Amino acid sequence: MNIYETFSKPAFLDSAKTFPLSETASITLLPLTGEKSKREFQKLMEPYTPRIKAGGTLTETEQKSLNLRHFSETVIVGWKGITGANNEEIKFSPEAAKSLLGDPKLESFFDLIAKMASNEAGFTEAQHQEDEGN
Repeated sequence: MNIYETFSKPAFLDSAKTFPLSETASITLLPLTGEKSKREFQKLMEPYTPRIKAGGTLTETEQKSLNLRHFSETVIVGWKGITGANNEEIKFSPEAAKSLLGDPKLESFFDLIAKMASNEAGFTEAQHQEDEGN
């Protein structure tokens, strides 16, 4: 076992992976722990940096808005098989993702996406399966 290949910050943490949501739906996510995701979040935080450095905090509304933008514009890369209340297909776009993630009726959807994107092991498992040809 090459210790560096096994435990160094793996490049796949900047690669999006597709996860099943049901038999007919899936979502493609970028891991929150990857450098790309972190960089994009830092860009969103730039307007608030002076306040944070001065000891201030974000309001709850600001934090929610930042998370919504980050997930819809960066973390969610795509989806398939997602339908709306009337079973109409919802094509992926950052705007559609923002609309769904911001819907109070779909709070558990946002929670699921956040758990999936923050679970580094889920991305590791997907990479190991790809490496083994499964």
